[in-house]
Amino acid sequence: METADLKIFEEFRPHAEPGMLEDIRLFLGIEEGVSECRIEADDGQKIYVNILLEKFSYLLAKNIFLHLSKFMRHSYFNIYACEEIEERVHYHFITGLSGKDGVKMEVIIG
Repeated sequence: METADLKIFEEFRPHAEPGMLEDIRLFLGIEEGVSECRIEADDGQKIYVNILLEKFSYLLAKNIFLHLSKFMRHSYFNIYACEEIEERVHYHFITGLSGKDGVKMEVIIG
């Protein structure tokens, strides 16, 4: 994806709440088709989620991402971009409340 296409994602200031990474781990732990996942946050509080599926399919990857985005979403805005690369799907996702920063995630499912 072009850098210009991701401008809104780069300029967004995230705020990861304490315990959020563990909440994501627990949520993905019960998702059908997930073999393993790694969740971490950088110093800028952007959350990185890497999910390995038991058997890759674009439909399963999409469903897992949509479940995760519904679980994480805030009430005011939700924006995501998706890029399919061979047997991997890469999502950029931001969500927030009116007038406030929210959550920024990069989700890779393969």
